[in-house]
Formats: sequence, structure tokens, C-alpha cells
Amino acid sequence: MSEKVMLELESADAETLSELLSIIRLIQNYMNDQVLQDVSKLASTTLKLLNAIASTDLVDVLERSMQDPELDKALLNPPKIGGFWAMMRALKDEDVQRGMGIMLALLKALGKAAFTLRE
Repeated sequence: MSEKVMLELESADAETLSELLSIIRLIQNYMNDQVLQDVSKLASTTLKLLNAIASTDLVDVLERSMQDPELDKALLNPPKIGGFWAMMRALKDEDVQRGMGIMLALLKALGKAAFTLRE
């Protein structure tokens, strides 16, 4: 036994439904094994990267640094660096030294990783 259901759609709703069906048709035509494999590989790589980041203190450090009121002030009114010697004087600050140390460690790790890809 079958029942018929009658729907009344306004023209704007019918047009929206038609557009949605067109988008679904476009996606169906685009999807194939290669696209699914590429998307799967990209998702896997992204999740590995997120897992690696989450397993370090990097997320906590970035979160704390983003909440620093001094950063807010600098974003609203960027300080001017008075040249090379002003940058050299800034290196006397312990926080700047720690930040530079972290950045140098990151650069070193990136360099190692890039070199091992070529081997």
C-alpha cells in the first residue's frame, strides 16, 4: 500500500531545492576513486599533524601567548622597531631570548625534516 504525499512549495523554496539538488549532482559527478583517495590522504595527514601538535606543549604555549595583554596592545598599536640596534637591544630581554630559542629549535627541526625527505 502506498500513500501519496502532496507538498506545496513556494517558488523561492522550489528554486533553493533545485539548486541543492544540482550541487548534489555536481558532487556525485566529481567523486571517483582517485578523488576519494586524495581526500583520504589529505585528511590522514592533517589528523597526524594535529595529533603531533596536540601531543606537545605547543598548543598550551600558543594559547597562553595569544592571551597576553601585551600582544593585544601590540596588535592594536604596533610598536616601531628603531632599526638593527633596537632589535639587538631587544635580544637582552629574557622573554625575547626564550622566544627566539623556540623559533630556532623549530627552524632546526624543519631543516632536519626537509633534509631527511630528500634521502
